[in-house]
Amino acid sequence: MTRWLLVLSFVFALAAPVWAVVAVSLPFGDNMVLQRGRPVPVWGTAAPGEAVTVRFAGQTAHAVTGADGRWQTRLRAMHANGTGRTLTIAGTNTLTLNNVLVGEVWLCSGQSNMDMATAGAQHSDVEAADAVHYPQIRLFNVRKNTAALPQTRCGGEWDVCGPVPVKSFSAVGYFFARTLYTRLHVPIGVIESAWGGTPAESWTALDTLKRLPGTAARAQAFDQQVQDYLAHQADFDARRAREEAVYQEKLAAWFKNLDAQDKGFTEHWADPAYDTTGWKTVTPPLGLGNVLNCYSGSLWHRKTVTIPPAWVGKALEVHLGAVDEADDTFVNGEHVGRIWYDVPNFYLIPRVYPVPARLVTSTTVTITVRDVNIVGDTGLMGPAGEMKLLCPGATGVVPLTGPWRYQVGLAIDGRQMPQANYTPVPGGSAGDPTSLYNGMIAPLVPFALRGAIWYQGEANAGDPNGYRALLPGMIACWRTAWGQGDFPFGIVSLANFMGRQQAPVEKGSWADLREAQALTAQADPHNALALAIDIGDAGDIHPKNKQEVGRRLALPMLARVYGQRVPYSGPRYAGLTTAGATLRLRFDFADGLAAHGSRLAGFAVAGADKVFHLAQARIEGRTVVVWSPAVPAPVAARYAWANNPICNLYNAANLPAIPFRTDTWADFSVAGEKVTEP
Repeated sequence: MTRWLLVLSFVFALAAPVWAVVAVSLPFGDNMVLQRGRPVPVWGTAAPGEAVTVRFAGQTAHAVTGADGRWQTRLRAMHANGTGRTLTIAGTNTLTLNNVLVGEVWLCSGQSNMDMATAGAQHSDVEAADAVHYPQIRLFNVRKNTAALPQTRCGGEWDVCGPVPVKSFSAVGYFFARTLYTRLHVPIGVIESAWGGTPAESWTALDTLKRLPGTAARAQAFDQQVQDYLAHQADFDARRAREEAVYQEKLAAWFKNLDAQDKGFTEHWADPAYDTTGWKTVTPPLGLGNVLNCYSGSLWHRKTVTIPPAWVGKALEVHLGAVDEADDTFVNGEHVGRIWYDVPNFYLIPRVYPVPARLVTSTTVTITVRDVNIVGDTGLMGPAGEMKLLCPGATGVVPLTGPWRYQVGLAIDGRQMPQANYTPVPGGSAGDPTSLYNGMIAPLVPFALRGAIWYQGEANAGDPNGYRALLPGMIACWRTAWGQGDFPFGIVSLANFMGRQQAPVEKGSWADLREAQALTAQADPHNALALAIDIGDAGDIHPKNKQEVGRRLALPMLARVYGQRVPYSGPRYAGLTTAGATLRLRFDFADGLAAHGSRLAGFAVAGADKVFHLAQARIEGRTVVVWSPAVPAPVAARYAWANNPICNLYNAANLPAIPFRTDTWADFSVAGEKVTEP
């Protein structure tokens, strides 16, 4: 699951610069949303000792810049307002921020499933067109940045929600905001700060990591690396530059050698005249990793389509959706675009490449995609709505869904790829402890917000026990940094993924990680859990149904933060009683318990021998009775305790039951029964 990332260079600030003119820190900017109902800090930089005046909505606030060139003041709490107004910041110069709204502000963070753009979600074309109706939703995407020390500045800008901006914004963040907006009817601002493949340690302050038993040693070691770097920076940077140059040369030579051996190049597979009759057929969007056994190398995909006669001689655009991992794309034999390993989240980015008019000489267009993969899944990943050929300014599109031909160009051993063995800059990698907190969270503090939502955990699935302390520790450190009290924090429970399972899986699985997430949510009344256990994809760690994830995240906020009467949780285990050969399981949020399917599934029971057997189950009012002929005296039950479980218990709100176990056993075994899905 861990993604290989090509790191080119990292820069981080080590000393406070000298400021000359008044400036405001991001995320302040045109089109932003300020948080209603609480004081709003405003801060920035200017010359030391300079007086700064902030004016907005009839308020005037003052500050004087300190010796470090920084200033901060606060606006009083305000009511929501959907009319764009002007915020001015004046000193020796005057800044004007336009179209500023007041409403609800949420931070959304995590790894790739939070970073996944709306363009990659299901029904993306429909969603993009619909976004025109929500100009009071505003989107700020924090530019990706790592740092060894906490930063005070970040990159990014606010966008007014619309068909174009929404495509590149977090799908979960947008659908969460849209759900809130349709119920609250106030402006919603969403700040996305996310990075694919990253562990929670990267998003946590160093002081917090030092206090947690599972991360203290690594945090101390990292801190020492930073101090050593600061003490010998000049020598370190010179050595690093030499080592990195050597690595880049090796990497370039390695890829060049692959190209020289790739049959797709040597036999000119992108040439429309090349005969692909013997190639296999695939219908994307579809990952071919399982088909090709986690293939490493190059795959060549080709499709020929017919375009309207009116398009001949005009420039076109080819849209492919995401390609996993990197690609070279050709139209009528000529290279038109590439997204390579030096681009952050390269495997998630929807491909959009211009096609010069000189290549469009007839109504027949041949599109060839060379897909290069080093690890994991591979293929044209879509979604289907993003796979199309179009003529800018003309109506209609030519779909690129349906059958494509594909052929292996070159199989390789990804382990032979040159590795970056130069001495790393502390905090230079997105996987380093505290690096993303320093680079992408600290600069946002103390921007007033209502709360945060979090979709992460895949990168920590190997240590679910450590996550039990790490996740609440990270949440507490964010709340402390903001100083706004225990703001709401929504957690997405990991989606179902990998092969279907019915029996409980051994320890160290995604089920254990989900338990850590659920325990974190249940231990704090300001935390909330949103399940994705039923809307994942066995073959794709990035499931496309982000609409429902965003909606489920919004439900507990609507109920518990905004006081609306909406159901917000699926059935939650509350206790059991033993009756002979059966266990009766009680649930909270149990109105209208029902099975989706012909029979209730997903349960297993065990006796004192700690051997779990698949269980039969029936609903009785607000309880579920479970039993197994193989367990005459059951003492424990588990439900949906698998990476990708068969489970179908819901309540009247059509929300799935939270996976659970009634035991606390560290060691257990599972009988070998098999069942079909209900």
